[in-house]
Amino acid sequence: MLHRFFILAAASLLIAASEPPKQVPVPEAKPQQETPEKATSPEINEKAPEQVSPPPENTVPKPQEKPQTPEPQDASPSESNTPEQKKSADEKPDADKAEQGKPGDAKPTEEKPTEEKKADEPAPEPVMQENPEELRACLSQLKELGAEFREIEPIKGEEDGCGIASPLEVSAVLPGIKLEPKGTMRCEAALALSRWTKDVVIPSAKIAMPDRQVTAFGNASTYICRNRNSAATGKMSEHAKGNAVDIATMTFDKGEPLVMKPRTEDGTMEGAFQRTITTAACLFFRTVLSPGSDATHQDHLHLDVLERKGGYLYCR
Repeated sequence: MLHRFFILAAASLLIAASEPPKQVPVPEAKPQQETPEKATSPEINEKAPEQVSPPPENTVPKPQEKPQTPEPQDASPSESNTPEQKKSADEKPDADKAEQGKPGDAKPTEEKPTEEKKADEPAPEPVMQENPEELRACLSQLKELGAEFREIEPIKGEEDGCGIASPLEVSAVLPGIKLEPKGTMRCEAALALSRWTKDVVIPSAKIAMPDRQVTAFGNASTYICRNRNSAATGKMSEHAKGNAVDIATMTFDKGEPLVMKPRTEDGTMEGAFQRTITTAACLFFRTVLSPGSDATHQDHLHLDVLERKGGYLYCR
């Protein structure tokens, strides 16, 4: 019986505790707008750490300072350098040696291109020696034509390849037709000049200008020791061998001289005369370069007797 009594008592106590008190106030409904308390709450939280007081100094242990090691007063500069400085200092002698080996003393280096150029240049030909029989025949024919000349001493040029073994100084190519100034050349070149004047120049002048007679050739160049076109390198000019003559003007007994210049489209009688004699010159010379044929032959007529393989003629 007691057991049942205790169970009933416990149950009644539990029921009494679960019922709310009658006088408990009911909370009012919250407004829809948020109160500023929530917005300001973070500021309160942020300020909270600032109010925390630091621990007292006595409770925080301070680290002990390391004793400073005194530097040696008598340290030499080499010992005080860092490893990198030592490395750079050690490398300086090697760099100096490398600079000494550089081509500041570049005389051999500068001379190499010159040596290479000389190696590329053709070897100069020796001065041509005249065949005695051919020379006698040439001189005889030149005298028969009435040319005025004299034999002079052999010319030994300033460089290998220059010179004339049996030179002539020509003052007139035919009677009454002077070479002004006098020109030095081989007999073969002088003979070709006289024949061309006799067989081409005089007859053509009679047709083109019947009232005028040729009296002189203006000599622009005969013998001179130089390369072709006066270039710094290359083959020797035929002028350097006495094989060439350049004519700049033709003088007549009347009127103005005929100046050698490009006359390809010159419709005058002088233009026709110049084109005729320059074209026919290839029958007597092996090289003919008319005025205007190239950049270096604008103001004169070049004639030479260079012998080529197969008898090839170069006429422009």
